[in-house]
Amino acid sequence: MAGHSHSHGHGDHHGHSHGHGHSHAPVAGHDRAFAIGIGLNLAFVVGEAAFGLIAGSVALLADAGHNLSDVLGLCAAWAAIA
Repeated sequence: MAGHSHSHGHGDHHGHSHGHGHSHAPVAGHDRAFAIGIGLNLAFVVGEAAFGLIAGSVALLADAGHNLSDVLGLCAAWAAIA
């Protein structure tokens, strides 16, 4: 349709406001959550690496290395909010 143009925009919000704020400050309890997450992931890394060595499985060893990088990411995130 050449030359046909119209808008379906809704430009008026009628003064609508949610009126709630938010904070980027750390919430109490994050330290415990990070410590638990890091501890569980490290335990999994150790177990997976041990069984990878016992079984001679490169796939398990590679996944243990990948999970270790996840632990390092958790440590970096924890340090960033501390």
